[in-house]
Amino acid sequence: MMMKKLTCDEIRERFDKEVERFSNLETGQTAAIDSPLQMDLITSSAQHTNPDAKKVLDIGCGAGNYTIKLLQKYPILIAHFWI
Repeated sequence: MMMKKLTCDEIRERFDKEVERFSNLETGQTAAIDSPLQMDLITSSAQHTNPDAKKVLDIGCGAGNYTIKLLQKYPILIAHFWI
């Protein structure tokens, strides 16, 4: 059985319906039980690795939760979103 490819509009519509579920920073992605912990560890590592950072680039891989979490910890950053 051959599956048909989704159009860009169908992908956009599907993503838009899922944004609310994935954008909750407390629960993260419910499929990964430790997503909030992972987000905290990764953003803390980014902050400590480059403490003089001025900007962060989010290249559109998901709902932007890591960038939001990083900005909460490191509010002097300027975020650029590329989707």
